[in-house]
Amino acid sequence: PLLALRPGGRGDVTATHVAWTFNNGPDVPSPVTDGTYLYSINDRGIMYCLEAKTGNTVWQGRLGEARREGFSASPLYVDGKVYFTNDDGETFVVRAGPKFELMHVNRMGEPILASPALVDGRWYMRTARNLVAVGS
Repeated sequence: PLLALRPGGRGDVTATHVAWTFNNGPDVPSPVTDGTYLYSINDRGIMYCLEAKTGNTVWQGRLGEARREGFSASPLYVDGKVYFTNDDGETFVVRAGPKFELMHVNRMGEPILASPALVDGRWYMRTARNLVAVGS
């Protein structure tokens, strides 16, 4: 079954093929899953943890300051943590699971709109002015 993060056009998929919907989804960032939970952040910095099978909201929390548009990059799930990078260049590290726990905030000091990439243990982040590699 498919899931829909926003109600949209009908296309080839009818309501009988949608397992669940979520109306608070983002305009830009894609959600990420650990297999049990789906993690999503809207453009205003509200993070949601949903049960992947049912779409039921497990918890929600705010990351960073409330603003109209603050998150463009899609999150990454790595080793039990979800990484959310906002447009100001702050990466919020949240423990994956049924309880909201903000573990750390890393600041790049430059705006970031692109999603980070993780390759062979090295993080790549495209800021407004640089391509930054973090790791060994």
